[in-house]
Amino acid sequence: MTRSYRPASPGTGSGKTRCATRWARLLVALLVAPVVHGGCSTDFKDGLGPRKAIPNVSGRVERDGVAASTVDVTVRDPDDDSTIADAETDANGYYVLAAPVGVWEVKVKGRMPTDFASVARGFVVSSASQQITIDSLDIFAYEATLVAPADGATIGRPTESYPVTFRWSPPRHAIVSARTQLYDGSGQAVWFSAKSSDSSAVWDGTGNQGPFAGLAVSAGGFTWRVKFDLPDSSEARTASRSVTFQ
Repeated sequence: MTRSYRPASPGTGSGKTRCATRWARLLVALLVAPVVHGGCSTDFKDGLGPRKAIPNVSGRVERDGVAASTVDVTVRDPDDDSTIADAETDANGYYVLAAPVGVWEVKVKGRMPTDFASVARGFVVSSASQQITIDSLDIFAYEATLVAPADGATIGRPTESYPVTFRWSPPRHAIVSARTQLYDGSGQAVWFSAKSSDSSAVWDGTGNQGPFAGLAVSAGGFTWRVKFDLPDSSEARTASRSVTFQ
C-alpha cells in the first residue's frame, strides 16, 4: 500500500489563507490514512502553531498470511533504540508513520502467545519527499520457542569446565542464522553467541558485550532470548526467559 502525502504549496494570497489551505490539505491526508499515534512528532511551526509531520512510511503486518490488526509498530533509531514514531495496524494490518531523513528500523510487537516477541527490519529515508513502502512483516513465530534452561531456572554459574547450554526450537521455515542473547538484571547485554544455523549455543560464563567483555559472569539473575535472521532481511526475536546463576 502506497499513498502520496505532500506538504501544501505556498501559493498566493494572504498568510491566513495560505495557512488555512495547508491545514485543510493535511486534514484530508490524515483522514484517509490509518490511525497514526503521537510518535509522529511536530517538526515546525507556522502562523497558526505546530504542525504534524506528513506520514511517509507505510507497510503491512501479517500473522501466517492473514492481516494482523491492532499490532504496535514503531520506527526506532537502531543505534540507541529510541522511538522516532509509533502507530497501530488497522483492521487490514496496514500502518503509516512519519520518519525524517536517516537510517531507521521498523519494529512490530507480537500480541499473541504464538507470535514472536518482535520482528524488525531496517530501512533508509534518503530525502524529505521520499515515500517508503516496507515489505510485509510476519509476526507469527511458527512454533519457535526456547527449550532450556527452563524459565525461572536456577543453575550453577557457568565456567569453562561446566558451561551452560542454551537450547531452542527454530521456526518451521527457513532461517539464515540464530544467536543467543544474554542480559543482566538491568537489561544490559552480557553475552551474544556467534550466529549459526544450530539450535543450541554453549557458554563458558565469560562475557563479550560492553563492560562485560572478557569478564567471568557473577552470580545473579539474567534473561536470555534468541534472535533469528530471516531470508527476507528481517530479524525476529523470541520472548525472554529468566535464569539465575548461583
